[in-house]
Amino acid sequence: MAKREKSGEVISTDVLIIGGGLSGLVAGIKAKEYPVDVLVVDRATVGWAGQATKAGNGLWLIGPDDDVDKFIEYHVRNIGEYLNDQELMYSYARDSYSAIEQLSEWGVQVSRDKRGKIGTFKHPAAPWSLTGVDLDLMVPLRKRALKAGVKLVNKVQVTDLLKQDDRVVGAVGFNLIDTGFCVFKAKSTIIATAGCNYKVGGMFNAYGDGIAAAYRAGAEIRNAEFGNVYDVVIRETGAPFYGGQNLICNAAGENISARYAPEAADVSSRLILGMEKEVLEGRGPLHVDLEQLDKIRETIGGKSREQPGILNGMVRLFPKKLEWMGRLMGKEMKYGPPPSLKPEVTCHFGGECSPIRVDHEMKTTIPGLWATGSASWQGSSWQGAVPPPGNVRGAGLMTALLSGLRAGPRAADFASGVAKVEVNSGEVKRLRKSMFVSTKRDSGISPAEVAGAIADVVVPVKYNLRRNKDRLEEALGKIEEVQERLPEVWVRDGHGLGKYHELKAMALCAELTFRSALRRTESRGSHFREDYPERDDKNWLKWIIAKDQGGKMVVSTEPVPIERYKVKPPNTP
Repeated sequence: MAKREKSGEVISTDVLIIGGGLSGLVAGIKAKEYPVDVLVVDRATVGWAGQATKAGNGLWLIGPDDDVDKFIEYHVRNIGEYLNDQELMYSYARDSYSAIEQLSEWGVQVSRDKRGKIGTFKHPAAPWSLTGVDLDLMVPLRKRALKAGVKLVNKVQVTDLLKQDDRVVGAVGFNLIDTGFCVFKAKSTIIATAGCNYKVGGMFNAYGDGIAAAYRAGAEIRNAEFGNVYDVVIRETGAPFYGGQNLICNAAGENISARYAPEAADVSSRLILGMEKEVLEGRGPLHVDLEQLDKIRETIGGKSREQPGILNGMVRLFPKKLEWMGRLMGKEMKYGPPPSLKPEVTCHFGGECSPIRVDHEMKTTIPGLWATGSASWQGSSWQGAVPPPGNVRGAGLMTALLSGLRAGPRAADFASGVAKVEVNSGEVKRLRKSMFVSTKRDSGISPAEVAGAIADVVVPVKYNLRRNKDRLEEALGKIEEVQERLPEVWVRDGHGLGKYHELKAMALCAELTFRSALRRTESRGSHFREDYPERDDKNWLKWIIAKDQGGKMVVSTEPVPIERYKVKPPNTP
């Protein structure tokens, strides 16, 4: 029940979920299976927010005909490069099929074959499958949540978590419309916000607010150095070119995919670095050779009914998406440039910092706090040394689904067993003062100027992919300059205030990424160091942990428990 106090609007609940996307709604629905009050808060509109409504409708899974052990071994050796939490990976793989069935029970339209089973098609180059769900999957989930009694709050941006001793007991935020201050008291809290792509991504924007709040509250951060995904896009439109990563050629027509990343199932850091090298050495521009697709179709079984190729599989599983794509392509052909069988491509930074550390139940290192979806993707380490989507297309939605299914019941069970919480009025007062500081001045620098300064550091390949000690230290110096300028930002309204807090979160995520990258003196996965170009299994089978200690970012290491895992590097006992 909301009430107005001197400190602002105060809302009490048992389970507070920050973020109203796929993982947040799933967690809320599962939490309501317990006799607890559940509240979902989002800075946009719950059920329309998040990445699921923008990222498509393909989900990765291990189907009945897939071999879990082969999937784990392939991924650990070729993608995650031995930094995977293999136990969580096994668990996710085994739960993925039933998770799709759970969506179906909640009213989401799921692709089915003629027998009524979940429709799947094999990934053409790796041992896993894909399936499809309705593009509008969030609509039935929102209805299901409301029917279950989940309460929703829209247009409120949460900035910080509240603590009672060492336990999280809620959060504070403000209304983006009227800047009203809000206090949320909760027995357990789930961060279901997105990760951080520094608002430069094409499909969706994310700025790491949940990551920043968790870090400031004392939660551990893991694997932040791998928050640097780059993708291949068509230069003319900026659209990602899924499925064409093996067909990239230089100006001379030479296939550079085969040269730099011959075994990659998707876009890899080696391919992006190779693209950069080709252009710098005068062999650009680069293009995708679509004339090779007929050969590819035959190779992956495009003419077989039993093993349909990826294009046939898309038509069968994603008819609604293909209809939408057809309309879009029709407009492009009518009004856009003449179609080309060799469209020019370039690389595009996607960010995807997602490093809140969680265990197998999505619990963080702070009592009373869980984290789901892309806020904790890297922090769970299930995919190892890669950022989302981890070279497994469809893993983003599946990770959101699986993590929400796990976090909701655990947070509800925790809330059922604790007494009423109290918040520290002094802490609330301090956070309120800090929250509105950028509105108290009459002039200053604009949020757009600071956002540009952050992008100038995190986007270039020279800082965030082709790394070395000098450039990483240079990048950190630039981020520290941004952080020093943040107190000078001036805003006029709630939306401007929201941008100010976005900048704080993005600068912090950048610092986490670069400090972690500076600590890892080897090359592994999406982390490449020119000064340490080789993978070092002897010294670096370790996770990098970052944590706030007295206002200082302390970076340490933790050995990967490789002795417990089935898949080990070569020459490992």
